[in-house]
Amino acid sequence: MVDIAADNKRSSVTRDDDVAASKKARVSTLDARACFRPGLFDDVDALAKEFASAQPFSHCCVAPFCSEDLLHGVRKEMLERLHFTQKETDIFKYHQSGDLANLDGLPAAEKQQLPCLQKLRDAIYSQEFRDFVSKVTGCGPLSGSRTDMSTNRYKQRDHLLLHDDVIGDRRVSYIIYLPDPEINDGSGWAPQDGGHLELYPRESKESWAPAVNPTRRLAPRWNQIVFFTVLPGQSHHSVEEVAGMGKERLSIQGWFHFPQPGEPGYSPGQMSQLWSAGAVSTLSQIEAKRQREAGSVGDAFVQYPEQQTIESSGCVEPSDDDKQLLARFMNSSYLKLSVMTRVADEFAEKSHIQLAQFLNNDVAAKLGDALKAIDAHDAMTGTDIPPHGTGERGRWHAFGSPVIRRFMRMDGPAMANAVEGTTDTDAGAIRDTETAASDILASLRDELFGSAAYARWLSSITTLAFSGHRRMVRRFRSGLDYTLGTPDGTAHTTLDSVLCFADNPDEWADGVVGGYECYVDGGNDGDEASNDGSVYRLTEDEGILLTTPAAWNTLSVAMREPGVVRFIKYVSASAPGSRWDVSSEFQVAPDEDEADDDGSEQPE
Repeated sequence: MVDIAADNKRSSVTRDDDVAASKKARVSTLDARACFRPGLFDDVDALAKEFASAQPFSHCCVAPFCSEDLLHGVRKEMLERLHFTQKETDIFKYHQSGDLANLDGLPAAEKQQLPCLQKLRDAIYSQEFRDFVSKVTGCGPLSGSRTDMSTNRYKQRDHLLLHDDVIGDRRVSYIIYLPDPEINDGSGWAPQDGGHLELYPRESKESWAPAVNPTRRLAPRWNQIVFFTVLPGQSHHSVEEVAGMGKERLSIQGWFHFPQPGEPGYSPGQMSQLWSAGAVSTLSQIEAKRQREAGSVGDAFVQYPEQQTIESSGCVEPSDDDKQLLARFMNSSYLKLSVMTRVADEFAEKSHIQLAQFLNNDVAAKLGDALKAIDAHDAMTGTDIPPHGTGERGRWHAFGSPVIRRFMRMDGPAMANAVEGTTDTDAGAIRDTETAASDILASLRDELFGSAAYARWLSSITTLAFSGHRRMVRRFRSGLDYTLGTPDGTAHTTLDSVLCFADNPDEWADGVVGGYECYVDGGNDGDEASNDGSVYRLTEDEGILLTTPAAWNTLSVAMREPGVVRFIKYVSASAPGSRWDVSSEFQVAPDEDEADDDGSEQPE
């Protein structure tokens, strides 16, 4: 196996002017046109019209585009000779090789193992093909010296959530598809296999944020290239999870860049002139930051009246009135002082705790039967990707922006764009069951978690005082929903209280199907996300502070300091159903020492 990424480390120091000169000479002598299908370069005018009129943003699909013999050779080398590394963050999971630009630094013996990959790479970045892409897209000159492409293998459960590709000086994004040409007995990639490229429109003409749901899906098709210009706030796309058992979405992902200094067409202010943003930063990232500062839950904290601020008095048994209210919902064991004391001791040691069987049997059983029936109605219990728009009815609405999250929120704003062909024509069959479930969840949200009695109980087991709270009911649909690890704009300590309902908890326990909640050190002020938007990586466990798997009727309580971010990992289509929860946040009141140190003047 050839490990391009590893070889990059030992070869990067050898990339001097001689290497660059040899690359230029090789590209100039390559018969680039012979690498593509006959007649491709004659279709420029027709493809330019297709590109300009495509929705939801300008893009072009060309199939076939490449020499069949060359592409078969490329696929063979990728599968037999390249080393792939699994990569996972809160925004993606897939297997990737190193940058194919590193082929130039490989030892001769290893380079000889990848002749087709080298030929395709050089043809893609040849003057002929760059001129072709430039004319179709109208994007202007493209760099021939900046090579940026890698090979990807999306296996079952692999995915890439919404992003816009705006990093550095990228100008055009492209994807070359190489799935098994004989897949599904030669009939091609099936809709139920997942793995589609999803394109998102803008939320509105006045907004740079993407809509909640995509409006175009492109199946991975053998010998197809898809390309589009990279534009802030417009080129939003995602790669749907691969759902087919044993299916692989094999592709080459790459970018053409703006001309580099010394190349024809280079202009020092080329990016800011085009984007009118004054900087390289993404307009969608600006929009995302605005949303993050508004709070990840989406609502402002409701402040307790000063005379009703929940003060901590240590671990004490609830009053009779509090017990009467709490016992309507909670397992009575958690109202016993002896149990509360053990819970308080564990929380004091770890700053987090999970309480199983939190609701009493009567409430949990009624709710469980209803939630299972709703998931069965919405086909959430199989392995197929559900259509966008599934479950959006009645009190339930998809909640975004997908730049940082997508899930169903009960009683939330109806902000999702309509998706053609996903109307639930049989909604009446589940209406009564869904009404019953929504009523129970609303009573948990408002009567239990919104009560002063619960706040006092929570204060007792954590010894924390609270000045405010906010809460919501969420549904994370399998194959569709997630949150990303983004700062929520709070500058105070928060106590998270999340009651989760996930059927068949053993299937969620190892995190393979996602749905777990993860707490991550976000760096200074929680604003240290990487340039792809992710806040953690699979190989960087030191940044992970806490992970709690989805479970049934389990309350998770965790203290979150400013700078710590959290996310719900994308729920795989192979999950046994939706992750439902009632998520509450309690604003921790500063103690007297912290209040004295907040920088404000104190009376003499």
